[in-house]
Amino acid sequence: MIGWFVRILLLAGGVVAGWFVPRDELGYTIIQFVVVLLIILAVSVATLYLPVLRKWRRDATDKPE
Repeated sequence: MIGWFVRILLLAGGVVAGWFVPRDELGYTIIQFVVVLLIILAVSVATLYLPVLRKWRRDATDKPE
């Protein structure tokens, strides 16, 4: 199961890295790895702060004027 998740992340990282660096470039795998780390970071931050932002938005709209 985790293998599928890693493959999907590496596929997404490869697509994004392919926009900036040719695949036969020496540093392609490094760029791909950095992109995957950024994707993991973005998903982690979104998972962490999404409940907080929803609560903040709900509280901001429920206040009477």
